[in-house]
Amino acid sequence: MIINIVYFVLAYFLGNIMGGKLLEIIYREEFTNKGSGNVGARNAGRVLGPKSFVFVLAVDFFKGFLVVILLKIFNINATIIYICIILVIVGHIKPVVFKFKGGKGVATFFGCMSALSLHMFLVLILCTLVIAIIVKSLTLGFYASLTLGTCINYLENPSFIILGLYILLVIILCITALGDIEEAFEKYFSVKKNKSVR
Repeated sequence: MIINIVYFVLAYFLGNIMGGKLLEIIYREEFTNKGSGNVGARNAGRVLGPKSFVFVLAVDFFKGFLVVILLKIFNINATIIYICIILVIVGHIKPVVFKFKGGKGVATFFGCMSALSLHMFLVLILCTLVIAIIVKSLTLGFYASLTLGTCINYLENPSFIILGLYILLVIILCITALGDIEEAFEKYFSVKKNKSVR
């Protein structure tokens, strides 16, 4: 029990290591004052260029991967792994080290999934890209793929506890990006409306 608490605490604080904040230390410039104001890879790329995008994406992805792969190496059970996945992502979204101002958790989520199940990771990537091409929105593509991921997750882990933890994770990710999702929906339906008028 105590060792599980140690895992949980370490997962959360590993999530506090922000690629965007490391980038600000390197550049000695707060890019979060510009663009969308977000500490994530997209804003870093928008403000500082593609190399910064790749750097932030890699750091945020790797910490998710690291948490899961280490737990799997130590043969920790799936329930504990999923709780740690939630905590590393919450640590990224609400980092206590940075006054609870973090990112959206997308790169960290994909990092976790890549270590948890390569099959699920590839399916989520494929679903995201296919839906994004259809609706012309990467945001809608990703968050729609999360719901499809629920089915895939249950097929790979037929446990209601694991399913519940995954659904909780999806809810956290969606609530965090609610503004972006609403904006993407508005753009999508606005384009469709304009086309129908023509």
